Amino acid sequence: MKGSFFKRWSEPAGYRQLLVVAIPLILSMGSHSILIFVDRIFLARYSADALAAAQPAGMLNFSILCFFLGVSLYTSTFVAQYTGAKQPQKVGPSVWQGVYIALIGGAVLPMFAPFAEEIFSFIGHSPEVQKAEVDFFRILNFGAFPFLANAAFSCFYSGRGKSWMIVWMNLSMTCLNIVLDYTLIFGKFGFPEMGIKGAAIATVFSSTLVMFAYAAMLCSKRNHDRYQTRSSWRLDRALFERMIRFGTPSGVHFFLDVMGFTIFVLLVGRIGMVELAASNIVLNINLLSLLPMIGLGTATSIMVGQFQGAQQSDLSRKATHSALHMAVLHNTTMAALYWLIPDILISPFMHEASGGDIPELAETSIRLLRFFIVIVYLDSIMIMVGGALKGAGDTKFVMTVLAATSVTLLVIPSYILIEVLQMPVYTAWACVIVNHSTVSWFFFRRFQTGKWQHIEVIERSEPEKEKVPLAGP
Repeated sequence: MKGSFFKRWSEPAGYRQLLVVAIPLILSMGSHSILIFVDRIFLARYSADALAAAQPAGMLNFSILCFFLGVSLYTSTFVAQYTGAKQPQKVGPSVWQGVYIALIGGAVLPMFAPFAEEIFSFIGHSPEVQKAEVDFFRILNFGAFPFLANAAFSCFYSGRGKSWMIVWMNLSMTCLNIVLDYTLIFGKFGFPEMGIKGAAIATVFSSTLVMFAYAAMLCSKRNHDRYQTRSSWRLDRALFERMIRFGTPSGVHFFLDVMGFTIFVLLVGRIGMVELAASNIVLNINLLSLLPMIGLGTATSIMVGQFQGAQQSDLSRKATHSALHMAVLHNTTMAALYWLIPDILISPFMHEASGGDIPELAETSIRLLRFFIVIVYLDSIMIMVGGALKGAGDTKFVMTVLAATSVTLLVIPSYILIEVLQMPVYTAWACVIVNHSTVSWFFFRRFQTGKWQHIEVIERSEPEKEKVPLAGP
């Protein structure tokens, strides 16, 4: 066992090579996790209504945003495959096409803002929560473009396996956002007290500053000389259409997956304030586990993209298995924490967070956190194997599975259990386990068939159709 570990550590597509790409992405996701965690603690200490509103409003904004985010982030697959295929002159144009996709998303998202009151009135939360939801949702929608552009710009680094720049950018944004959160939510240093509006403004402002920093770094002389980053800003119709062809299913599946889970959370909110607040708390706690796994899954997708660009499918398969091994180790640690010290994990959210129902909220939160002992393992299979399939270009299959399961195994059963049968919140969360189990099974079976190995994402010239060595991270 020990010898097998050390052998796989140093081999191509082994633990070390994957971690070289993954660690910066995990740190990046971790910084974002800390940002959201601190943001929710600030809102919990500001008011129960602000905490209850932030999760559903933020998730609804993200649900609409995530189609464009999924397409923009697919830029990393093109960057990875062009890197593996030794075509660096195509990297810069790919990034700019991702920015154009972000621009489209930035123009579409504000169109939903005028309907915010009707949307949250239909959802049916309390009037105080609805008002906070509307404010948070509108501001985030008008600030969509910087967030999407940052995703596209970051692919220039992540797709090449050079992700430390993303860490520094996200860390800077996290620090700035936390300071602005404290200042604007509570009205410090001469600024007015803005509550949940302040949290949204802080997010948009910090994202905008990071966007300008990314653009400046991308267009540096060094990057331009190798990747044509300055001269390739114009729309490349053929490349843009190819990115839309492969990226759209990725965006659709991202949208359907997140929208399905958003509807689930909104339905849970109709059970009662305690159930909504408890669900929000456990989701925020699990972000500390989930976002690093998303970082590892992104690294898996990038490595698979590079190996597929270099026409080395055997290493793509091996990299995916290496990621799953590391995920199991991480998830076992998190599951132990959820089982052994749930009261410590939920304690930061218990400060007057439920209007006098703190004991009930604590009990409900702990019981819901037990579900995540199973969910964390299923999440990892979905993220790692799904990331591998997307990195290889098998986005249509991923989209089809998530479209079917989100509706038939999550939204419809949750609606029946909550609205028709009036079942408690725990039975609704059981639907999440059933849904995740099914998706995990379909993804893993698809990966085993190997059909993803024969998909061509990038165009190749004749000399490049021969097997070429992988560009190292």
